[in-house]
Amino acid sequence: MGVVVALLGAVNVGGRKVTAAPMRAVAEGLGYEQVASYVNSGNLVLVSSDAAAKVEGALTKALSDEFGFRIPVHVRTLGQWDAIVEGVPFPDEVRDDPSHLVVYCWDGAVGRTSFDPSPYGRERVEWSGHECYAYYPDGIGRSKLTLPVLRKATGQDGTARNWNTVLALARLAHERA
Repeated sequence: MGVVVALLGAVNVGGRKVTAAPMRAVAEGLGYEQVASYVNSGNLVLVSSDAAAKVEGALTKALSDEFGFRIPVHVRTLGQWDAIVEGVPFPDEVRDDPSHLVVYCWDGAVGRTSFDPSPYGRERVEWSGHECYAYYPDGIGRSKLTLPVLRKATGQDGTARNWNTVLALARLAHERA
């Protein structure tokens, strides 16, 4: 049995509403245990005997079937999630301004890219395997450095979570370990 963090992409925007209770019910219906959600923005932590890739596929299909629109799910094991937390390249920002730090989780490895965020403002981006970290010193909401921009740069589908959510999901995951 292993703990996984599952991040739903593209939910609760543009009429694509997915609330926590039905989302948890779908996961429990697939046989996952100790299912917990964190805020109403598509975050699940659960325990499964299946490999992460199988959980990802099963949740994507079941949630998409349940809600009537495609819901991509991005899954990380507890070890992978810990590596995301430990690998943050912006330690000062984590300490002083965590609400402006975002982790993007991608479908595949993006490695290093020649992407230059400077045309979008003062944002900084660091790439690391299947993730990238972005710091938005002037705020996220009005930034032109958006998920679609980074999707184009990576050639991958992904979803993002702010640092406070990343840490909350880590706590929920460790409670289940």
